[in-house]
Amino acid sequence: MRWPVVRLIAVREARDQLRDRRTMFMILGLPVLMYPLFVGVGAVFLSILKDKKLTIGIVGAEFLPKPRPDLSPILGGAAAASQARDYPPLIEGGSFVEKYIPEDTEAVGGRLIVRSLDAADETLLASRVVDAIVVVDPDLAARLERGEAGGRPVVRVLGRDGEENSKLAVRRVTALLRKWVDAVKAARFARSGLPSDFDSPIEIRDPQSGKSPDKKVADELRDMLVKVIPLLLVLWVLTGSIYPAIDMTAGEKERGTMETLLISPAERFEIVAGKFLAVTTLGFGTAVWNVALMVVAVAIAQLFLPYSFLSLGGLTACILAALPLAMLFAAGCLTLGVYARSTKEGNYYMVPMFFLVLPLAYWSMAPGIELDATMSWVPVTNLLLLQQRLMSVRPDPFPWQHLPAVVLSMSGCIALGLWGAVRQFQRESVLFREAEQGRGRWGLFGKK
Repeated sequence: MRWPVVRLIAVREARDQLRDRRTMFMILGLPVLMYPLFVGVGAVFLSILKDKKLTIGIVGAEFLPKPRPDLSPILGGAAAASQARDYPPLIEGGSFVEKYIPEDTEAVGGRLIVRSLDAADETLLASRVVDAIVVVDPDLAARLERGEAGGRPVVRVLGRDGEENSKLAVRRVTALLRKWVDAVKAARFARSGLPSDFDSPIEIRDPQSGKSPDKKVADELRDMLVKVIPLLLVLWVLTGSIYPAIDMTAGEKERGTMETLLISPAERFEIVAGKFLAVTTLGFGTAVWNVALMVVAVAIAQLFLPYSFLSLGGLTACILAALPLAMLFAAGCLTLGVYARSTKEGNYYMVPMFFLVLPLAYWSMAPGIELDATMSWVPVTNLLLLQQRLMSVRPDPFPWQHLPAVVLSMSGCIALGLWGAVRQFQRESVLFREAEQGRGRWGLFGKK
């Protein structure tokens, strides 16, 4: 193989693609538009979610413990000790007590509006008058005061099945009720002369217990980005490879330039190698451009947030991990593109690429899946797991021992794709299929 010839073909093909405005828009322009759009839609979604009003119907609010005036400024410590023995109110001033409302890290946001109801009428749920109904036992306050040992008063929560607003309301009001029950339990212990943590003889401190709500939100966002960014990168690399590959194969058939290239002194393998390098360069360039945009976005976010989202060095290292993906997609797209008679038919033939790549990409997002001795041999998935590990901010050592398996797996797939592309270019019946119109020949999807 003569590398000057390969380089000449690759430069010529890449130059032609750089002159195509549509291809440049898909590779460079579309990401610039999409990322701000994603951020804007996410910000609007969060603002709408926080301002959402969820109406909670309360049946039997009069049976709940009643609020009492704060006498601490007058009576001092004696009043405070007495109030610690009182069962805390759940509703005060026509709304839920503020300290029981769950934080956004425990339940998704939404303002809770209290509405008193005479009965647990589920038609109010069906008609969307209320989003959830809380039903209080009529003897709840009385049984709490008596401290009966037999049986416990019940508070029921009703909601609409299969409806998101109702599910959100049920989650938030249930989290609120649990915090209120903890306060009721502490009051019961105080009445018995026991400490508030009497039912917890051992204190368990997990990694989340000492974190602030902002830190928890930052950790959750980081975990989400670590999985989403490699998936987006795969989709952009695939997009940046498909259009140039179709234009270099089926597009040349339509323009009649394929014959001119075939009668040149270049061998078929050199033609494939040149086109392969050109498509790989464009696909890899798409990855570099998108990672650069991500680095800028993460760097800007870090200026406003005190916690680290991602490893910027790891995000930059994802560029190297995207190179094998670009090579694999280039080989596969060339193999399918050269089989097509036209660019329209070439677009149809690229559908199997998405059917094959997307399940492997989604597999890397499954809970508990990490780069190990087994997953390191699964193509595409192993590279996405490698990218996730590069971006993660983790104290454990990097799994370098699995890197050879990743390289061997991807190298085998790339070699197989290149072999298929070379074999297609060596078949005259494939290169000149536009002359077969009306002859009843068979193609990838049946008789033509």
